[in-house]
Amino acid sequence: MYQEKGSILIFSVLMLGVILTVTLALGNIFLPRLKTSGEAINSTAAIYAADSALEWCLHEQRERLPSVSAPTMSTAATYVIYFGSGLASCVPAETPLNHRVVGTYGGVTRSLDLIED
Repeated sequence: MYQEKGSILIFSVLMLGVILTVTLALGNIFLPRLKTSGEAINSTAAIYAADSALEWCLHEQRERLPSVSAPTMSTAATYVIYFGSGLASCVPAETPLNHRVVGTYGGVTRSLDLIED
């Protein structure tokens, strides 16, 4: 009878070990998925920033009136417009119309290219 007193303690420690192992395994499975879903939201904001900048650049290139100011983002999204190897000013003198716009938000970067043949 005295030899069975510690068996419930050993059983409890083993069960806690199994529960901990399962919890860590599930954490390793689901945490990367949560990160990916957050990056999808950031990706959408980054592509919207790039698209807004590219549309503005097209508007300015085609000398549409009235001329509008460069887009400003209500979020922390940013964009950079490139022409060739340098930065673009989106004036009609930049021909051919080959621009690359890079939008960034939350550490995610998305790029759009406009190529004129």
